[in-house]
Amino acid sequence: MKLRSGLCSLLLVMSAQAADLLTASESVNLLHRMGMAARSLNYSGVYVYQHAEMLETFRLVHAFDASGEQERRESLDGLRREFVRNNDQIVCYLPDARPFTLDRRAANKFFPGVMPDQASDVLSNYAFKRMEPERVAGYECQSILMEPRDKLRHPHKLCVEPSSGLLLKTTMYTTGRREPLEQFAFTQLEIGGQISKQLLKSVLAAKSLPLEVPVAPRIPPVSPDVDAVQFVAENLPGGFRLVTETRSQLPGKALPVLHYLYSDGMATVSVFIEPAGNGPVSLPLTRGTVNFFSRQVDGWRITALGEVPLRTVQLFTQAYSQR
Repeated sequence: MKLRSGLCSLLLVMSAQAADLLTASESVNLLHRMGMAARSLNYSGVYVYQHAEMLETFRLVHAFDASGEQERRESLDGLRREFVRNNDQIVCYLPDARPFTLDRRAANKFFPGVMPDQASDVLSNYAFKRMEPERVAGYECQSILMEPRDKLRHPHKLCVEPSSGLLLKTTMYTTGRREPLEQFAFTQLEIGGQISKQLLKSVLAAKSLPLEVPVAPRIPPVSPDVDAVQFVAENLPGGFRLVTETRSQLPGKALPVLHYLYSDGMATVSVFIEPAGNGPVSLPLTRGTVNFFSRQVDGWRITALGEVPLRTVQLFTQAYSQR
């Protein structure tokens, strides 16, 4: 009798756990709603960004109308900064400095628009599990755990406002969810309503130097050895796909650097390949939420970095070899 009772209890627990798992269609719908809410809603508030021992506070005003998406966010502590968005373009303003633009990829990663590159990639690498509701900035929200299917990436917990789909809080954890690595969370928020155009205008623009139009860097001639070298990547960490491959001149480098950008839909990893004598390199194993690893092979330096476990960036550097 006790055995039967124990078996029934186990089946009930297993059934509850299965019920907590979101289906593929539910997961895709969640990602879609989060993306649409971050882009197409009017909202304003204050959020905090915490990583390692640092805590930063930002004020955010976001609007959407027939002309598209506009927003302004400013730092409320530390170095004064301001980010002004007009659709895919974001300009960063600093007092008494020249403003600069951020690329489209960076613009898509600003909280609460922390959206994956490809939903199919995310579903292949993470399982979505519904957790207990929370309360953030005065709003009830549904907590969703993005549990990695392996140990090559970090778990994430999302807290989503059910009515609008707006992301109110996101936390990235160490492997096994032992401790938080990074967190964004609203502390004050108003969803909906009219947004004054005045609130979207830059305050620091008048105190900044003229905006410099970016010019593509000139790639200097390189030696025949550098031109002829070819690298091949084999046995890359599972679930990552190549997004871009570029060859560019970086500050302080005598010769161009090969850059390969990979994504698993949520996290990204950059791999840089350069001659070992191409200027000094001083990389810590960890800086904030980013892990670094570098190794030298036959006169070449291969460096990988990303917001992934250290083992993952190590595997990326080991995957590359000369053809």
